[in-house]
Amino acid sequence: MMKRLILVGAAALSCAGGAQAQTVTAQNPQGMLNAITAAGYEATLSTDSAGDPMIDTELGGYRVNVLFYGCDETSHTGCDSVQLSTGFDRKTPMDPARALHIAREWRFLAVSLDDEGDPYLRWDIMTGSGIPQSVFMTALRRYGETLGDAGEIIFEDE
Repeated sequence: MMKRLILVGAAALSCAGGAQAQTVTAQNPQGMLNAITAAGYEATLSTDSAGDPMIDTELGGYRVNVLFYGCDETSHTGCDSVQLSTGFDRKTPMDPARALHIAREWRFLAVSLDDEGDPYLRWDIMTGSGIPQSVFMTALRRYGETLGDAGEIIFEDE
């Protein structure tokens, strides 16, 4: 009887492991790239000017850089977060009040203007040792939707 209980318990534990949701983490840039491409997006993995991982993709018709942060300064591994980042090139400088309007409109979106008045939109995602892939993909999709809506505001006066 005791052997049977042990076997049943071991079988239950092995099944529970298979039922866990897939996770993504900034610690595994290739795994994050795989999650993005598995969802149907074209994406490439490269490195930024500091040597940290970077994924390039397109969302909502705009180029998006997935920048990796919290990485070891020497090995450029062990990253703990990513930032979705998109720059817009306007013909004229954007009114800072309009940038503030965009920042207030979307909860997770950060907005800044460069020296030429071009807006940059950013969305940070802390991954630590892993977050559910579905949560990461929801954030990615929402950022893409936000880009489309914010893009209309950014370019409405041009």
